[in-house]
Amino acid sequence: MTKHELPKAYDFKATESRIYAMWEAGGYFKPHNDPNKPDFDPTVKPFVISIPPPNVTGELHLGHAMFVSVEDLMIRYHRMKGYSALWVPGTDHAGIATQLMVERDLLKTEEITREELGREKFLERTWAWKKKYGGMITNQIRRLGASCDWDRERFTMDEGLSRAVREAFVRLYEKGLIYRGPRLINWSPGLKTAVSDLEVEYSEEDAHLYYFKYMIKPDSGSSTSGNSEAELRESDFIPVSTIRPETILGDTAVAVHPEDERYKKYIGKTAIVPMLGREIPIIADEYVSMEFGTGALKITPGHDPNDYAIAHRHNLPIISMLDKEARVNENGGKYQGLDRFEARKKLWADMKEAGLVIKTEPYRTTIPRSQRGGEIVEPMISEQWFVKIESLANAGLDAVKDGRIKIVPERFEKTYFNWLENIKDWCISRQLWWGHRIPVWYCPDGHMTVAREDPTQCATCGSKDI
Repeated sequence: MTKHELPKAYDFKATESRIYAMWEAGGYFKPHNDPNKPDFDPTVKPFVISIPPPNVTGELHLGHAMFVSVEDLMIRYHRMKGYSALWVPGTDHAGIATQLMVERDLLKTEEITREELGREKFLERTWAWKKKYGGMITNQIRRLGASCDWDRERFTMDEGLSRAVREAFVRLYEKGLIYRGPRLINWSPGLKTAVSDLEVEYSEEDAHLYYFKYMIKPDSGSSTSGNSEAELRESDFIPVSTIRPETILGDTAVAVHPEDERYKKYIGKTAIVPMLGREIPIIADEYVSMEFGTGALKITPGHDPNDYAIAHRHNLPIISMLDKEARVNENGGKYQGLDRFEARKKLWADMKEAGLVIKTEPYRTTIPRSQRGGEIVEPMISEQWFVKIESLANAGLDAVKDGRIKIVPERFEKTYFNWLENIKDWCISRQLWWGHRIPVWYCPDGHMTVAREDPTQCATCGSKDI
């Protein structure tokens, strides 16, 4: 080929790499007005984007390419307008998502679980995964021509960011905005961890509505144990419906609407939990819909957020009937050890044999599923760490209302307000091996030490066993 002869195929890879390297070497992606330099001009307007960091779960897809292109357009436009433009690149460790991907890879390639591999070796594998896919992601963003300042690249588990996470936790804890306690949370049985409200996806699915009899304890004053199944079958009952009959094992009340003429006579009486014989009260609460199902509602506060709220209003006990594997626990009587769906079948069959079943019918309902694992999420009482959200949410609302923060397009303000006006205390703890660890240490006496640096002894009793 002569000096001026064009190649038959255009080598776009080599050309793009050469041009991108020239841009980087020339410092064209750096902000021209740096506050760390002596010629800093505070009157120059900055324009900064921190890239929504892609998860290191795998390679980027077309959606990432679209958003990188839009952000690059915005950065280059403001750079041309004279702004001190900075685009900070980075990647996200994505705790649940990445751990799940590595676990799946272990099962596929080596047929072992993370528990069999052990924590230390599993984390080694996960860091290797991060190095592989984090490198791929960085290369893909560069190949797209993104004008990021790569000298400022970050990973969400870098030392500096890890220190920042600890510092934020300790500051919030010292201000009384972080606490630990038993509350109703979203539990993912497949991932074996609590998940936040944002990590639960709801889908319309076909299910069944189960109708059954909640027997009323006779007014004779005799104990439940003195009533045979035959005697109970002949006594009065309230018809109840549910889509999750296995949770009958955790019921602590039956609720009816105070104005429902069908059931007014039962308010204050006692019902008998099917197959367990446990006595529970019949209460009145305006939350109950007289039109839905039979108009009577079984209350399972340990496994339903609405029932949880009702239980607090009426000072009802809260019973957990499932363990972390979503198997029936010791509160489920003879059903202990059964998977939640196996328990559903077995309990319903036993209730049918006892004459307590009325009918079942197809029903379309909303099912909560884990965003990452896909399995049905179980509301469950669990000891977790939470952020008190009310004061923080109010500050966020005020910032938009008084114009300090602008939401674009403006029509999404309504979504923002609805979210923060109805938000609950946020569960921040996860039962994971990969990710930031909560900076709290425990001693055998149950004391907690919250610290910015790893302590050598308990801050309360001085025990070195922490």
